[in-house]
Amino acid sequence: MTSGKGAAAALHLLLVWAVMTGTVPILGFVLVAAAWVGGGTAIVLVLALGVPLMVGLLAITGLPARAVVPMCDATSGRIGWAVMVFFLGTLGVLAGLAAYSEGISLGNAEARIALTGVPYTVVAAFCVPNRWVRLGALAVLAAGVAYGGFVPRGT
Repeated sequence: MTSGKGAAAALHLLLVWAVMTGTVPILGFVLVAAAWVGGGTAIVLVLALGVPLMVGLLAITGLPARAVVPMCDATSGRIGWAVMVFFLGTLGVLAGLAAYSEGISLGNAEARIALTGVPYTVVAAFCVPNRWVRLGALAVLAAGVAYGGFVPRGT
């Protein structure tokens, strides 16, 4: 990977992190508010509108990455990439919520908000065809699992 592509990959991953850090907490708060006000029907409605919007936003985020992520070169591939990043990243966020609910410290509120974009960024990094980027993503994933598995629970 040339230095230009390396910088493009880094900027792409930073963009994924920033976009998802800014939008996932909003979606979460809207889901909680919908559940509070309207119950299950409101949750389904919010998810029916919010998930396609999030996937669309991720697909737009993949536009500048066409030179770095081959999957993002075509529109159908970019949408597939966005669906995969959203689905697997959301599983990572849910794993973080499960760890937090078990008493694992994830820092203050600002740190937890910043951490919401990390699972999406790790998934996006696995799509960059560069072994060093993928090894970095694997290291971040391993560090997160080790932290969640071996850190003593809070009181």
